[in-house]
Amino acid sequence: MNALRRRGVLVLLVILGAFLVVVVASRTWLTGSVDDVVLGARSVDATGAQAAGGVVALALVVVAGAVASATAGPRARIVALVLTALAVVTGIASVARVLLDPGSVLGPIAAAAAGRTGSLETHSSVNAWPWVALLGFVVAGLALAGLTRVRRVAPGLSSRYEAPGRAPESDWDQLTAGDDPTDVGQTPRT
Repeated sequence: MNALRRRGVLVLLVILGAFLVVVVASRTWLTGSVDDVVLGARSVDATGAQAAGGVVALALVVVAGAVASATAGPRARIVALVLTALAVVTGIASVARVLLDPGSVLGPIAAAAAGRTGSLETHSSVNAWPWVALLGFVVAGLALAGLTRVRRVAPGLSSRYEAPGRAPESDWDQLTAGDDPTDVGQTPRT
């Protein structure tokens, strides 16, 4: 249990939870049937990316927030943790919408397949993949909650990653710093 109090382990758990969401978003989450004049009696299915649009982007935001919370200073770390928590909550809500009302999610996808706008009445069912995505967001959220507890005692990156405060040594470093090494001063006009 002591390993779950380490910042590196918690960041890894957040990333693994988000990675799980990215992987299962390409799987078929919903299957159903529709009886339409244009489509006829036909089966319709939807992947996670279609059914819960934006879950991949939210999972990537969670990954970026985990990395930022591990490497940023104290103030930026708080902002990263809050924004990452919002992404986790939004991801859970997106997946929960698919789980709670699969017919209203699959209806517009079936209508788009028929070349129409709006929604078609479908008889749909959910398989296990949305539950796995929900598990990924929950794992990321729990690890993120653990990161909020260790943020006070865990510093950001050490000072060795900061730019040195000394004068540039080479001409290239002087150019990078905004100084022209060929400028030796103004020559007086006579």
